[in-house]
Amino acid sequence: MWTLIMAMVVGGVTAGGIKLHLSDEMKSMLEKSNWDHQNTALSIHGPITLDVHSSFKLKKGQVFLKSHIHRRNKDCAHIKRHRPLSRDGVYTIYPAPGMNKTVFCDMSTDGGGWTVIQRRIDGDTNFFRNWKEYKNGFGHAEDEYWLGNDAIHALTKDKKQILRIDLMKFSREKAHVTYSLFFVDNEANKYKLLLGNFNGTKGLGDSFSHSNNSYFSARDADNDNHKANCADTFKAGWWFNACINTNLNGEYRKASRKDAKELSWYHWGNSWRSLKSAKMMIRSVQIA
Repeated sequence: MWTLIMAMVVGGVTAGGIKLHLSDEMKSMLEKSNWDHQNTALSIHGPITLDVHSSFKLKKGQVFLKSHIHRRNKDCAHIKRHRPLSRDGVYTIYPAPGMNKTVFCDMSTDGGGWTVIQRRIDGDTNFFRNWKEYKNGFGHAEDEYWLGNDAIHALTKDKKQILRIDLMKFSREKAHVTYSLFFVDNEANKYKLLLGNFNGTKGLGDSFSHSNNSYFSARDADNDNHKANCADTFKAGWWFNACINTNLNGEYRKASRKDAKELSWYHWGNSWRSLKSAKMMIRSVQIA
């Protein structure tokens, strides 16, 4: 039995003792609520302070849901929906039952509510990892990280997520792309990628669709369409085809060089020139 305890000042002190009354608004609220009044306890502290504690129980047939108090948000879009004033920062989300992940939520870009699944900003985190590490995720949400393929699958399995990728050159020039659908299958299907339609900043071409319908590969898991292990060649875990037109998980270099092994997006100038930063984030189509 769940009991709701309320503390209310509902009366006053008179010369003849204690006088209690409920306002019309309070009576109306209680009649319309799911709670029945059980009892009221009074206590007086000092010459003027009166505490009134009333307890209530749920009316017959009503169910108390814990989630109404301790809400477990699936992603950053849910957080933004329930807390519209939320700012950019690190939050905990629950993509699937029994799974919790610490993520960076972008609450300001294009309406906010973006769950960041990958971020490169300074090269502090090594992205040349094995299958298990890409499966579970690595790095730190306040810095650089990969969310984890299991979590990405859980967030995208309804096939209603869009993908946004923000890029920046060492010259500080910025650009971004979006894909109208972003879906990553489960581990049994090697986290196969499905992408929707491309839309990008002027001058930024589509380098990711080359990976559409590809399986994920890591340095110890060669699932690409090339005779060599693309993950080993390009020093990253990724959806390699044969092999890539973008290497967002490639090596980070703190100067711009022409090398496909490094963090790069070929169709931004049609050259393999390393980038200063990259961020991949997803959001539900319904609030886009």
